[in-house]
Amino acid sequence: MPDSAMATWTGFLNYADGVCSVQVRAAIQDMRVRLCRFPNVPEVRELTSRAAALAQGRLIR
Repeated sequence: MPDSAMATWTGFLNYADGVCSVQVRAAIQDMRVRLCRFPNVPEVRELTSRAAALAQGRLIR
């Protein structure tokens, strides 16, 4: 997983906190689907955990 992709998804999660939007939820789902191919990468596990928390209305930073 390239560092630029990780930085992009991390930035998205940082800015999406508190935004209630169908598009944000769709982007979170898309991110989780794309990242599930990399289950052994610690940074990916952290991002998917944060994405799941955001999808439930809370964000872990």
